[in-house]
Amino acid sequence: MSLLDATSEVVVPAVRAVFDPGEVSAIEVGHSEELDGSIRLCLTARNETFVDHVVQSHVDHMSAEDWCERLRSNLVDFVAESRFGWGQDRDVR
Repeated sequence: MSLLDATSEVVVPAVRAVFDPGEVSAIEVGHSEELDGSIRLCLTARNETFVDHVVQSHVDHMSAEDWCERLRSNLVDFVAESRFGWGQDRDVR
């Protein structure tokens, strides 16, 4: 998956599904140095940082929708464990 496709089809929909306007102050999407061919997200929300490999090159059977759902679920967990969203269930919005 290209960097542009990962950003538009995986990252943006997942972030929109989980965060309220103004909560995210920085998003960086790029190629991973740790997992060759994978795509890494670094996101800052209310001064807390989330990092994830949003597309992993060694996994062939997942679609953009699958990666998006995986990221959305991980972001829901991040918010629930963060200082700003402690205990919130943003799974159902």
